Amino acid sequence: MPAQNLDTVMTAVDQLLTGAMDEAQMPAAAEALRRLFNGSKACFAGFGPHPDDWVSYATHVDETLQARCFGDLARDFIEMGFALRNIPLGQVYQDHEVHGRERLQHSRVWQEWMQPQDMYGGMACRLAENGEAFWFFDVQRGRQQETFDRDDIALLAKLYPVLRRIVEVRRHLGRIAIQRDEARSALDALAMGIVIVDQDLRIVYANEEADEILADPDGALSLRQGRVFARQPTEQRLFRQLVEAAAHGGGDPLAHQRSSMILSSGCAHSLSACVMPAASPVPAGSHRKIMIALRRLDAATDMVTCARQLFDLTETEAKFASALASGLSLTEAAEAQGVRISTARTHLARIFQKTHTRQQSQLVSLLRSAALPFRGR
Repeated sequence: MPAQNLDTVMTAVDQLLTGAMDEAQMPAAAEALRRLFNGSKACFAGFGPHPDDWVSYATHVDETLQARCFGDLARDFIEMGFALRNIPLGQVYQDHEVHGRERLQHSRVWQEWMQPQDMYGGMACRLAENGEAFWFFDVQRGRQQETFDRDDIALLAKLYPVLRRIVEVRRHLGRIAIQRDEARSALDALAMGIVIVDQDLRIVYANEEADEILADPDGALSLRQGRVFARQPTEQRLFRQLVEAAAHGGGDPLAHQRSSMILSSGCAHSLSACVMPAASPVPAGSHRKIMIALRRLDAATDMVTCARQLFDLTETEAKFASALASGLSLTEAAEAQGVRISTARTHLARIFQKTHTRQQSQLVSLLRSAALPFRGR
């Protein structure tokens, strides 16, 4: 092949790095390598014993022929792929060396898929593997082109570490995307609003319930230019103080750094808001994000069970807390439980400690919004 200058090679590498971080750019990365090797077609591909293992970022994609890979030619592709499993990672091979030129050109894969796409001579290397599945890069030459020579093979061998790293990054980001989508789906199933904001109360993430809460024209919280705010100025000041405290706090975000408030003044629909750091520790130079859990203050069902499970209350404490949440005063709750007012105060102090609350009104709102029902679908 003609000697490639450094700028041409580095341009292709730059395109590969872009593709590693953005899946949509992977076909462009394949195109850059096709041009680098003056090929008729090129692709990054994932292959395994099952079509579910297959993925491809290719140039000049023929959708009709591509569909046949997963259809009537699937078994032929799997049989051909088995011949590649023992080739060491990074070793450059040519199609005719592995399959035999005559046997290859009599195969259905070549006659019905490769030949119609002008794939008359391929050069490839395996990049990474996971069990029986593996990734490879493949570049083809057309019928009117010269076959690959030693310089082509040497260049592909030198590019192997970069190609391998690109595939590893793509696989890693793919797993992250799956985990992210699963986490979002789980949060969307909760009948609780989950909002993540920065220190200026700008929304970073909100689940479906949070979107509905913030869109409620009669709600205690709303959005203003992408920021969460309480409709009442007095509540806004306290709300911001809680967010700032969470932003500058340290330690376990699920322990003593938690704080909550009731947002209800002048609004038809009241809310309970629990504010805490979204993650800890925070990398140096970055800003802490804050998570806000929002619940509409509807009475929870089976309050005793909810209180015991969520706040580790004893049976007696949970019954006492449930009585308070039902609207009884401290004296009335003591009478209902058949205990003295001094004993009731002792129970209340322990409940305050376990629920991280300080006032009876705050406790009642927290208990009323304690249940975590799932959203109807």
